[in-house]
Amino acid sequence: MPAWSAQDGLSVTPPPPKQYARAKLDTVWDVRKELAKLYREAHRNDIDVGDASRLAKILVMMARIMADSEFEVRIEALEQRGRH
Repeated sequence: MPAWSAQDGLSVTPPPPKQYARAKLDTVWDVRKELAKLYREAHRNDIDVGDASRLAKILVMMARIMADSEFEVRIEALEQRGRH
């Protein structure tokens, strides 16, 4: 609904900033799904390609960190087995 302004009569209220739903990013699979969603949004021009590229880089870093953490857990388990 438009807002009234004393100076120029009728003024238009700007739209609220776009809000994004929080994605569940607990696993590499979740990150993969979010990357696919991001690609589709950029392809449809729902999101700026530059923004999509920056977000994709962050998601790729998150996936690498998750994979590295998974390897650390596996290596620790193997080392524990080797000690006993």
